[in-house]
Amino acid sequence: MHTSGIAHALARMGHEVLVYSLTGRHGDYGAPRLFTSPYRLDTIAANLVEETNLQFSLGLVQTIGRRLQLPRVWQYALLERGLVPARLKAALSTADIVICDLPWCPPVPGPWSHKPWFLISHNLEHRLLEQAHPRQRRFAAWMRTVEAAAPSRYRDIFVCADDDRDFYRSHDPSKQLKLPFIGCGVDPAAYCVPAGTRERVRAELSLTEADHLLVFSASRFAPNVEALATLRDFCRTEAAFLARERVHVLILGSVAEAQRDGPLIATGRVPEVAPYFAASDAGLNPIIRGSGANVKLFEYLAARLPVISTAFGVRGSGLQADTDYLPYDPAQPRASIERYLRERTREQWKEHAESVWARHRASCDIDELVKRAVAERPEFGPV
Repeated sequence: MHTSGIAHALARMGHEVLVYSLTGRHGDYGAPRLFTSPYRLDTIAANLVEETNLQFSLGLVQTIGRRLQLPRVWQYALLERGLVPARLKAALSTADIVICDLPWCPPVPGPWSHKPWFLISHNLEHRLLEQAHPRQRRFAAWMRTVEAAAPSRYRDIFVCADDDRDFYRSHDPSKQLKLPFIGCGVDPAAYCVPAGTRERVRAELSLTEADHLLVFSASRFAPNVEALATLRDFCRTEAAFLARERVHVLILGSVAEAQRDGPLIATGRVPEVAPYFAASDAGLNPIIRGSGANVKLFEYLAARLPVISTAFGVRGSGLQADTDYLPYDPAQPRASIERYLRERTREQWKEHAESVWARHRASCDIDELVKRAVAERPEFGPV
């Protein structure tokens, strides 16, 4: 989402943006696609096109790597050696600026090496690997070396939090990098929904306006999975309390398969998250570890949802406990839920969420973040 937000923001600023995806999704490799074109072009928006390479060999390597729960070392090895599709080389030849998404995408050697190459940092990847599956943890030290070398390989690095900025600054031998900041902002317009959406979705979930719905939006990433486990325990041990107060917890996204277990409702993957945010009354962020910042937090803010979060969950946002969000203690979740129920009415929470958004929009709106960041780099021209 961070990548998509930046790409859309650059396109809205007037830049012509080509997103090159080295591989496709699982469904892209079925017949007849496999026997027609080795690539696909999709116009995402004005000035924004995505080209997806569909060569079976790279798709197979990606599938094997995922099945073995290995990080994208294969991708790094190919790009670093210049073993890339001819159409990517053609795109690099015509590009004015090259932006690498994550350190898994190193600069590709070739006649385009003199062009300005930038890196987008979403977090510190070696920190994520340290917290991942044992097979992935083996690569953490190697990735730390890759990230430590990044300041010497790129014209500059767009960072997303103080954590990665401090790391890259400490490994910048030239001390020339500006390390422009692009936090995990979102496009506010993406969270505007048609009238009646809240009522429709709540009806689909068999909820009425007498019910309180707290949403936890998450992918199947280890810190999210762990947070979900504590939520499940809470929903089971405090089932009577939640039923009495008519509180439901909505688990949105791939972190869990679709199911319903008492007050806990899981949707699985959904095509759009905005309708479910509209149906919710507050955004829940119970995670206690990870790296970078949480996109879900900025989604909650843009959707004008009051936030209930751990202190770790709001890192990189500038939100202040009690003033901007309700603190959440995973060891005592009931206390946070009771505060939410007692301190304000639903309408008062809506007004509170609007005031929080007004105070923090400049640090949450991806267009504003990108404009400020590229203004620090003359390569992008006037903003």
